[in-house]
Amino acid sequence: MCRGYSAAPCGRTALSSFWNFVTDFGDTAVTLPLAALTIAFLFVSGWRRAAFAFGLALLACAIAIGLAKLALESCGHPLLHTDITNPSGHAAVSTTVYGSLAVLFAGNVAAGRRWIPIAGGAVLLAAIALSRVELDAHSLVEVVLGLAIGLAALALFYRQVAGEPAIAIHGLWLALAGVVVIAIMHGARWPIEDAVRVIVHLIRHNVASCA
Repeated sequence: MCRGYSAAPCGRTALSSFWNFVTDFGDTAVTLPLAALTIAFLFVSGWRRAAFAFGLALLACAIAIGLAKLALESCGHPLLHTDITNPSGHAAVSTTVYGSLAVLFAGNVAAGRRWIPIAGGAVLLAAIALSRVELDAHSLVEVVLGLAIGLAALALFYRQVAGEPAIAIHGLWLALAGVVVIAIMHGARWPIEDAVRVIVHLIRHNVASCA
């Protein structure tokens, strides 16, 4: 319960808790298990092209955002003459995973209802992206850069699956399994950013051009 002469501190705490709740949907502790579940589901369902395309898109996104983080953060402003040092991995990976899921669900519903998973995915991704800015985890430009990387990976996935008829999948079962994974993993934090910081520290102190 909030007490005191001003409700502002309580309001800020509640708002911060809300944005932390939202941003956790984009943590790799949620998105990577969800992606693994989807790939396995597609493979078992017989849509192996989509399974491989999902894996390829996720791998491309991970490599791109990882290299961007290392290139921009390792030496920072003196080498690259930019204030962009930490592109949003939450935005990039979330766009790839949730965006690909939206494409899959849209391809397995009636034409008149395809806007529903697309709109739902867009709202979730916008909320995750906004949460990174609201929590001061990234600047707006860093979030936009992460979104751009994720959209490029999503386009790669879409290009691989759009050229062939969609194979019917039990979307309800995939959705239910996805909800279970999210419910279990939401709130967990995987130390991937910590690993990036360790690599950045090594580069910063061992590469002459970063001195």
